Amino acid sequence: MVSKIILKTDEEQEFEMPEMEAPPQEEVQQEAPKPEIKLFDKKEEPPQTISLHMRRGIDGRLMIYEHDHIDIVFLPEKKKVVAFAKRDYSDIVYETQDRLLSFLSKKGLCAPETIKGGNVYGSLEADLLQSPDERFPLEELLVVNIKKWIDSEQPALEMNRKYQEDFVDMLTDPDAEDSTELGEVPQDEKKGTIPRYASRRYVGGWW
Repeated sequence: MVSKIILKTDEEQEFEMPEMEAPPQEEVQQEAPKPEIKLFDKKEEPPQTISLHMRRGIDGRLMIYEHDHIDIVFLPEKKKVVAFAKRDYSDIVYETQDRLLSFLSKKGLCAPETIKGGNVYGSLEADLLQSPDERFPLEELLVVNIKKWIDSEQPALEMNRKYQEDFVDMLTDPDAEDSTELGEVPQDEKKGTIPRYASRRYVGGWW
């Protein structure tokens, strides 16, 4: 292809100049950006959760009511655990308190030489041991081990509840085997062998 260039000087001159061919354009292929792949770690498991019937006092104490026979109280300021009788004090309550504190002492949470009766009737208490390592908080270790102890008590507690329910049902709604054949016994004017108004005959020695 030829193009005409006109130069104007004193004398107009015209000449033809071949047009330089443009260099061949190289095809540039731009690679598409690779998608960024982020590798995430597996979802971390949640921390251990414990379900207990318990309450926090306004002074920071922790009160656990999960057991049928005793209430367990953790006193953080005094580093002490106390087991109170839930209702009336009995041998069953004392044995339950003894099992709890023996379990905690074997786990290394309370000093066995400090187990004693508390200032409240029917209570048993013990001093807790404090770990110098901050990675082992006393309250969390105590709650975890009390939960384990209560779980070990559940079979006996379930059997006791079932026995009480069966006993009440036997008295209030007996079946045919435990019922009398007479049904409702009618009222009579006189029953039994002892006269109603002749007690002097049998206690004559007092008159």
